[in-house]
Amino acid sequence: MASSELQTALAMDARNREAAGISPDWLDVGAARASLRDLGLDLPPDVQQRPVDAGGVPAVWIGAASSADGPRVVYLHGGGFVAGGLASHRSLVAWLAHELGGSVLFIDYDLAPERRFPTQIEQAHTALTWAANHGPSGPGSTGALAIAGDSAGAALAVGALLLARARGSVMPRAAALFCGMLDLDPATSAFAGSSRRMIEMVEAYLPEATTVSDPLASPLRANLADLPPMLLQTGTADGCRGDSEAFAERLRGAGGQATLTVWPEMFHVWQRFAPLLPEAHQALVEAAAFLRANAGG
Repeated sequence: MASSELQTALAMDARNREAAGISPDWLDVGAARASLRDLGLDLPPDVQQRPVDAGGVPAVWIGAASSADGPRVVYLHGGGFVAGGLASHRSLVAWLAHELGGSVLFIDYDLAPERRFPTQIEQAHTALTWAANHGPSGPGSTGALAIAGDSAGAALAVGALLLARARGSVMPRAAALFCGMLDLDPATSAFAGSSRRMIEMVEAYLPEATTVSDPLASPLRANLADLPPMLLQTGTADGCRGDSEAFAERLRGAGGQATLTVWPEMFHVWQRFAPLLPEAHQALVEAAAFLRANAGG
């Protein structure tokens, strides 16, 4: 039987979707954006937020003033490429920063369909390069750099890594992917093909000339050699579980390091519900420990 906290989190998510008018039969961009609202959960009292221009990309540094010299993590939010932002992911990034003992650069990338692929991946790469040489206190380089993202944001995070490898730019030392939407092909991904709404969401993101098999769009199709160690978190009730499991296998096959953790009963991006849901907070503790151990700082 699900815990009372899990029942509460699921009910909150369902209410938000119902109030916004979400339907599996079609994509309403306005409804998608309205459904991903601020959850109003408690934030760590020591965490501060500071808007910055990350090389032309709007972003927010999130972390305690005392952790300015700790690891830097660039974060890409989920929302199916069409929705989401700091409000919807505030508790996730704040608690990740708190547990990290470092700072999280939350990227406010352009949403589809107003801006389409590969704009968002280019913005992620630009912000990643900028974060290597600018911290929350101002200019200054770091070797303790990592990247993370959830759902669609996980795909953007891997896309930024692929651009970094191709261009010979700074490569983070670790990555954390939460419930990654890593295959956009509805024929092969249970998540991307789960409803007409999901199919239309992918179509809103990809221009007509881009196929779902483009490695930058669907990282599961990419050459994954020479990428940093990655933590992949998924749950037994996560629609993207298959994407995460297949990606971990392919990363290992390419000679990389993949740590896959599958959380019983957890749903898609349950990490947003920290600290209400104990498993959400525990998942962020796990992610922070992984990023510290591999990125340093």
